[in-house]
Amino acid sequence: MSNMGGNWKLHPVLILFLINLVSVLLKLISMTGTNASSVFIDALNDIGDMVGLGLLLLGLSYERKRQSIYYPFGRRRAVYIFTLLSLMIFSGLIFAVAIFKVVAIMSETISIDVKPYSQYAFSLAFLINITGFAIVFLSLLDKQRDPTLSSSLIDSASDVSGSIVALITLITRNPVLDMLGSLIISGVILVSAISLGYRYFHVLIGRAPSKEVLMKIISKVLEFREVRDVNVFNAIMITEDEYMLILEVEVDKDMEVEDVEKLSTQIEIEIRKLEPKFKHVIIEFVGERTGSKTYKEILKQIESHE
Repeated sequence: MSNMGGNWKLHPVLILFLINLVSVLLKLISMTGTNASSVFIDALNDIGDMVGLGLLLLGLSYERKRQSIYYPFGRRRAVYIFTLLSLMIFSGLIFAVAIFKVVAIMSETISIDVKPYSQYAFSLAFLINITGFAIVFLSLLDKQRDPTLSSSLIDSASDVSGSIVALITLITRNPVLDMLGSLIISGVILVSAISLGYRYFHVLIGRAPSKEVLMKIISKVLEFREVRDVNVFNAIMITEDEYMLILEVEVDKDMEVEDVEKLSTQIEIEIRKLEPKFKHVIIEFVGERTGSKTYKEILKQIESHE
């Protein structure tokens, strides 16, 4: 998760929330001067994003609470829960309203009326949306894969793409483009909600990192000459940038305790070199057992996963 430093109010998500607030106000003003449905649906999309960002800020404030015996990893996953709630409640509702509006305009042919102030207000909102996208994109480059920023980037991208279609409609006043634009924006709302929800769902249920990461890690562990076998290899995502790895490793039964401790430290160092996101590495050492090697089955499971 992102390190918000001493003042969480400077977090890019808050900046994006304020930008979205201004954008919503401008688009609501624009709506009063036009009957273009794409403008209406794009404004709905911004309202949904603003509510989602508000819940995300609530999750970030909750995340700042320190870890305790009852919350050993803090409240980092709160952000995912709040985001999923906003996706389920608001994105679904907004998509339903948008589709209802699209069906309504398809049943009748109307001319597009646009007052000058409507186009000016929407153009300004469009520029603000681009600014928000640029801020989040640059912040994401600095903070690597901060899930709060990656989800905000998706919201910003959908805002910009939807606004482009709506703005072209205001300029051309083409009713066919308005209908197509309304469908496109509705689709953007649905696709962004499903893709983000799908990703966050896998984090919350504790999915393992990617196949490539798993193969790199277990291969590195098996490179140690003291390691005879790996019986347990459980890797899970606590958040998108914080992983946990639980290992049960077989070593020579006569290995000294000091050598075992040294091996444990070396394995942890090498794992974190390969993937710094493994912030929690738990290794249990057991004496070498007879029989087939368990690591072969683990490798087979990793390789067979799509």
